Amino acid sequence: MTSELVKAFNALPRKETAPSDEELNEWHFDLRYMQLEPNPSHIITLIQPQSQIIHIERLPVGLPTNQSGIEYFPESAKEAAPEVAKAFLHAFVNNIGQSTTTNAPPAFAPWKLTTEDKDLASAVSDELKRIGVRPLELCTITLSKTQTNRIMQKAFTRLFANLKTAAGYTGTGSAAITTPQPFTFWNFKPDPQEMSPRRRSQSTDESDEVKRVNLALRYIETWTNSRPPDPSQVDSKSFMPQVKRELEVLLKVLDKRPEGKVKADADAGDADAALDYGLRLSVGLCCTRDRPKSRVYFIKAILSPGASDKTKATAHGALIYWHLYSLRTDLQSRYVQAACHHANIAARLCRMINPPSTHVTPAILEFMHHVLKRMAKNVPELCLLYKDAVDGYKDRNKQVAEEREKMQAKRLKNPQRYRCAAVGCGIEADTGKMLSKCTTSLFFLRPSGPVLTTGECSVIDDGTYDAGPMESVGGVIQVPITHNGSTVFVSSSTMDVKRLKEMKAMVEGWAQRFPLGVQMGLRWSLTLSVA
Repeated sequence: MTSELVKAFNALPRKETAPSDEELNEWHFDLRYMQLEPNPSHIITLIQPQSQIIHIERLPVGLPTNQSGIEYFPESAKEAAPEVAKAFLHAFVNNIGQSTTTNAPPAFAPWKLTTEDKDLASAVSDELKRIGVRPLELCTITLSKTQTNRIMQKAFTRLFANLKTAAGYTGTGSAAITTPQPFTFWNFKPDPQEMSPRRRSQSTDESDEVKRVNLALRYIETWTNSRPPDPSQVDSKSFMPQVKRELEVLLKVLDKRPEGKVKADADAGDADAALDYGLRLSVGLCCTRDRPKSRVYFIKAILSPGASDKTKATAHGALIYWHLYSLRTDLQSRYVQAACHHANIAARLCRMINPPSTHVTPAILEFMHHVLKRMAKNVPELCLLYKDAVDGYKDRNKQVAEEREKMQAKRLKNPQRYRCAAVGCGIEADTGKMLSKCTTSLFFLRPSGPVLTTGECSVIDDGTYDAGPMESVGGVIQVPITHNGSTVFVSSSTMDVKRLKEMKAMVEGWAQRFPLGVQMGLRWSLTLSVA
């Protein structure tokens, strides 16, 4: 197709002025991510600045209007260039969208091309030369002037307003959706390390088997957070045994299905194999870590004709992490919008798979809580465009609130709760036998008032403060950890008071130094149970 397209383009007439002979035959282009649901995509926008004739092409070239462009997500100018060059040729061969217009001027080739991104200009110039575009001077793309960029943005804003109307967004809904801005590659570099929300450093002293197990656990972390929950396994008490079982199964699968086998199956169209290989590539499990290629296989899993809804939902969930943890610094808006799109589709699929009482995946909930919820205050279009994800998050919050009310009612029926009387200590217990020595203070509250003890914590809950959920068979102790205005209760039936307080100090200290890291690192759940 490309060779035929190049041949057709090279045959077009080309002169310094446009067919009207009133404007220079110079064209400016840029790349944008158009976020309109349900079929977002990257686009190339072309404009003749003097006449302000403007044209867009969805990428990849030939993408139907009723399909999203999720398979095309370039992270460098070199990666973007082949499709951009093809779209550029396609646009002019088809007369800038006027090939079916009555009395349209004949198709023509541009005299000069400009863009505002120096890396894109260089990469597309090289690509045009590589595929044989002539004359060679057309293969030298120059940088545009600021005034040209402004003309492009004004013209595109008008065009996008019409596109919103055509997509069914009017009134306040249309006003809430922001006009896409051009993005550049010259000042952008994705993080090549990994897509994990919780980055872990590997010790050089670890044995190969220990490294393999750690990578397998990271594989399981992404997989379990991304897959639709099993209604029969929602109970958090079974979480650790379940992870252990899954680890044992995964290690056996790695031996039976090495990289070559799973890759071959994925390339042959096996959706589950594509998902498996994408997860392996994302963490480097028994293969060389390759973040860009991991996305290719997640997309293969989604687009495979034989993919189940569960496999698709899991791949969409993994892509939330892929887009969200791509940079060490601020994300480009297209990464957040793409993550929103995948969260929205994953939430919709979860509803199709599970009964209404089952919550959406942890990956969606974590993303909604730490990213979309915070951004929606200033970017209201997020709540408008991604309603399935928003509804899933609201439903889960409602479930949590109801569960907390039930737990609070149950707690009040059995008020024998104990907590340290020292200000700021926070240590609590649900049974007398779980009381441990607290190094903070020797004073503890009883209904009759404070008493001096030998160090045994024996505080009875007087109902004047809000306690976190606590329920056990053998008894637990817990401590509240506060970060960014929210409280997470860490409870344990095996850890002693000293270790719990050390954990509290470590996490709260980390939150003060790296607030964003803690937001991304801690799960969104209101309770963390430590075995």
